[in-house]
Amino acid sequence: MWKLLKLRLRTLVIVAVLVPLVGWVARRLAERTEQRHAGPTTTSRVLRGVDATTRKARSFI
Repeated sequence: MWKLLKLRLRTLVIVAVLVPLVGWVARRLAERTEQRHAGPTTTSRVLRGVDATTRKARSFI
């Protein structure tokens, strides 16, 4: 089936699955980090930024 799809369509399907997954993982890791350290840390801020970027990317998909 994958051979029948064009490269752009395959890329779009992969991105449509991976972008939300990366955002979800980043959000969960940020929440766990903030719970362990009783507040925001540099790592959790970076992970929140990744989550925000993935949300923006999802709006284009």
